[in-house]
Amino acid sequence: MDEDLGSLIGVGRAADVYDQGDGTVLRRYRSDHESELEGRMMMWVSDRGVPVPTVHRARGRDIVMDLVEGPTMMQNLESRPWLLLRYARMLARLQRQINELEAPTWFPRHEGVTPGTSVIHLDLHPMNVILGADGPVVIDWTNASRGHSSFDAAMTYVLVSTFDPSDRVARLGQRAFVEGFAISRGRRSIRAALNEGARYRLLDPNITDGERASLQRILIARHP
Repeated sequence: MDEDLGSLIGVGRAADVYDQGDGTVLRRYRSDHESELEGRMMMWVSDRGVPVPTVHRARGRDIVMDLVEGPTMMQNLESRPWLLLRYARMLARLQRQINELEAPTWFPRHEGVTPGTSVIHLDLHPMNVILGADGPVVIDWTNASRGHSSFDAAMTYVLVSTFDPSDRVARLGQRAFVEGFAISRGRRSIRAALNEGARYRLLDPNITDGERASLQRILIARHP
């Protein structure tokens, strides 16, 4: 008998998300993944005040956690673009809250990430923040690790600024959001690791041709 996973509600680059109908969701990775470690990191940051979904089980390729009702920050921006600067500041504030935590030694270190002692998310962008009834919730801790806070700031800058918008209006909104994030997060912190962040992102085999071209432009602009 086929396994009943629930209703498919999300498809990411590495995993699928299913609503199990009992107030929880199942995030199932399509390939081998250390779900136990990811779940442990989520529970650790949750205990220290970072808003994340409550994890119930993490084993093998599966993580079961609370279903957080609400749109993503990106979805809400599409219908309420006038909130752009408010959300840019919110994203910066959430990242600072994460980075202020000193990571325990069991948090992984990733090759190519600037060494440091902070908790870093490495994939914080408007599609990974759900605007729940009780406030924003940070999801997708797949890449979380131990490193330097400036690297995390640079990664968010890189992710948001190289996303390929659908049209000219969306591109203008993207630029305003990036500018608002940079001002709130701190340009100096972003610049400190921008080259390293762009190179790290280039190693991702799932990036699009448009993202790759944008990343290369960042590196050329920094080293003409």
